[in-house]
Amino acid sequence: MTMESEIDFDIDFDDSVAREVRSYVSEIVTGLGLRGDSSCVDAEPLAGAYVALDGRLPDFPGHYVALVWNELTGWSVAVEDRLGDLVDVARLGGDPRPAPAEVVRWVNGLVHKEQKRANRDFAAFVPAQRGCLLS
Repeated sequence: MTMESEIDFDIDFDDSVAREVRSYVSEIVTGLGLRGDSSCVDAEPLAGAYVALDGRLPDFPGHYVALVWNELTGWSVAVEDRLGDLVDVARLGGDPRPAPAEVVRWVNGLVHKEQKRANRDFAAFVPAQRGCLLS
């Protein structure tokens, strides 16, 4: 008996979900006029994506802007707070996986609308005071 006959190599290497998600996100990235290196896709445990957007939102001039997706909650636009955590500032309602053209229209509309807004509440972007660890 050889070693190969004793080992069960029934391992599933099906990456069709990852390829499908990458294709979906790629259509959105291209529609936004971005390059592929501005995004990353995760297929497990839940499918999700992060797309770095060019520029800043006028209400958050010192914060990076990203388009974020996961298969359960759908798309949101988020900015990084002072601690580097993403904070949603807008969410696309409806189907969590809308057509790429719909996502592109929403993002473009949001960016143009965001340019007209002012006086946003910045409380989420100011770190809460933390108690002293050493007394």
